[in-house]
Amino acid sequence: MKFLSIQAAMDKGSGKVAVRGWCHRERGSNKMKFIVLRDSTNILQCVVEKSSVSEQVWNDAVKIQVETSLEMTGEIKKDDRAPSGYEIFVEDLKVIGDSDTYPITRDQSPEFLLDKRHLWIRSRKLTAVNKIRSTVTGAIHEFFRERGYHEFTPPIFTPSACEGGSTLFEVKYFDEKVYLTQSWQLYAEAAVFSLEKIYDISPTFRAERSKTSRHLTEFWMAEMEAAWMDLSEVVQIGKDEVRFIVKKVLENNEAELKILGQDIEKLKKIAEKDFPTITYTEALNIL
Repeated sequence: MKFLSIQAAMDKGSGKVAVRGWCHRERGSNKMKFIVLRDSTNILQCVVEKSSVSEQVWNDAVKIQVETSLEMTGEIKKDDRAPSGYEIFVEDLKVIGDSDTYPITRDQSPEFLLDKRHLWIRSRKLTAVNKIRSTVTGAIHEFFRERGYHEFTPPIFTPSACEGGSTLFEVKYFDEKVYLTQSWQLYAEAAVFSLEKIYDISPTFRAERSKTSRHLTEFWMAEMEAAWMDLSEVVQIGKDEVRFIVKKVLENNEAELKILGQDIEKLKKIAEKDFPTITYTEALNIL
């Protein structure tokens, strides 16, 4: 059978399906095994009954641990008691890759999860975050290209500071010293006389010795420059861009927003309403 994604299998709703992914959760008894299967689209509970499968399938099912990769075939049906509302009664099962003592369990510290980041990105929360991030990046490209902007990419190695000398990452470049880019700005100011309307989204580096959420050593930044544009027009671009991004996330990632516990109705209002322009002094008074 052709393999379906978990979401496609649930959209089908009934009948025989073949799915594959990784074990998200598992539990069972000496007669029945419950496996919550995960792929990039969703999760799906799969039920293996000892009396309904071959001895080999049952023996393989019993050994399955969290993050085992596997393929399964069976009948899917709606069941409101299941984690995502559907369930597969497994007829056949094949282990692709074993997992031995997956280290991430409940109630572990943020420090531990950061140390195991390559594994923690498999969690439903970080999968949701990364899907939304992908939508945001795509929306930035779409927003500017629809408005006639050209993507202009900068070098990452630069010979001088842009924002301030104290936050430069120095890099040995053969026999010379260069720095990791702080901003696309200086290159954009040169290119705007050729292309007029330009944008970019690329990695940015600031050697800021802090662990607060307002100090980042590496992040991706979207920037734009345009000829013949005054401050009020630049401000409007910023407002329109934020609304455009929020709309795209609402269109494409409602399920992920729910996983992250976000207020979707509030985001819808943000996407539709106009943003007021206030002075710096007014902003300080509000703060």
